[in-house]
Order: sequence, then structure tokens, then C-alpha cells
Amino acid sequence: MVWERRKGPRSAPELRAAYNERHLRGFLRDQDRFYRSMARRMAPPPGAAVLDVGCGGGFLLREMPGALAVGVEISDVAIQEARRSAPRACLVLAPGERLPLPDGSFDRVACLGNLEHFLDPAAGVREMARVLRPDGEAWILLPNSYYSGDIWRVIRKGYGPDHHQPVDRFATLNEWRDFLQENGLEVIRIHPYNRFKWWKRLLPRALAYHFLYRCTPAARR
Repeated sequence: MVWERRKGPRSAPELRAAYNERHLRGFLRDQDRFYRSMARRMAPPPGAAVLDVGCGGGFLLREMPGALAVGVEISDVAIQEARRSAPRACLVLAPGERLPLPDGSFDRVACLGNLEHFLDPAAGVREMARVLRPDGEAWILLPNSYYSGDIWRVIRKGYGPDHHQPVDRFATLNEWRDFLQENGLEVIRIHPYNRFKWWKRLLPRALAYHFLYRCTPAARR
């Protein structure tokens, strides 16, 4: 069961306005080494077509110098930053649920900490499956509703997870896996992600901060 917290936006223009305002207060992003490690994991061959859905400030795209890099983003403010960070990338202002891109056109698709904030994440998964080539891969990072830190927060304060975004969703390791597979992607591997806190490896994988799902297009395997 995917658990949702919605704080206002009900349409793409409302969500765009909310993220423009949020990015003006400070960009939502991970550490530089996260994007470098993701580029290594995805390992696109030279000249591969790579799409980052919800590319934010272009921080992953700039780690793909040998690829034909495309970023889709709903926020105008984020697109402006991405133009500076990844000047060689092609950038498109659009919601992730309606990618203005051809079927089967990408070798790699990334969506790193964004799908859970879509107005319609199921449509977003179907779009990623649609634009992948038959032998392509999608890499999707999603948050855990049973993260060890959030469990401790519930014990101490009685509140569950909150990433302080206009729309938040959380689910468990297998709930997200099932959700992706119900919407056109086949999960072939799941990597736990704990923001480089090595000692978290001592905990069960199901209590990780996020999960990174490596997927192929299910209908075309």
C-alpha cells in the first residue's frame, strides 16, 4: 500500500508553481557523489540516449558527458539551473506523466527521488516503460515507509515520514516493486540506499532509507 501525503497541488500548473517556489528557497538535490555513483551504475555505452525524468538542476545529466542526455522537468526554475549545470543536455519542460518523447527512444531512463512526488505516479511509470528501448533499463529511486530513522522518529515523536514536498508518498520495498511491475516495468534488482551511511548496512535491507530499482520494460523482455 503506497501511503500519500498531499499538501495542496491538484494540477500540473499548481505543482509547477509549488516546485518553482521550493527551488527558489534552495535546490532539492543529493550529494555530488550520489550522481557520480548513479552514472557509474547505469553505465550507458558511449553515445547512448539517456533520459532523466525529474532532472532538477541537471546534476545527473552533467555526469553523462558521453551520452545523448535529455532531461524532463516540471519546474521552470530547475530547468534554468540545469541549463547551467548540463549545457550539452536537451531539456524539456513537461510533467513526468506526459513525456513528449517517442516510443522506444532511450537506452537508460532515470527517475531519482521524483516519482513519489508525481500527481499520478502510475502514469509516470507507464511513460518510462513506453520510452525505453526493448533492451533498455530504468533506474528508479523511491522512499521507504519503514526507514529505520523514521521508525525511531515514530517511537520518539509519534510522527511518520515527511520529506516536506507538495506531494509525498512512501511504501515498503516490495510494495514499490509491485507498483512498478503493475505499470509496465520488470524489476530485475533492488539496491538499498542509505546516503552513504556505511553502518546502515548492518540493518535489514527492508529498513533502508530508499530503494533503487533496476528495471526493464516488462512487455518487451
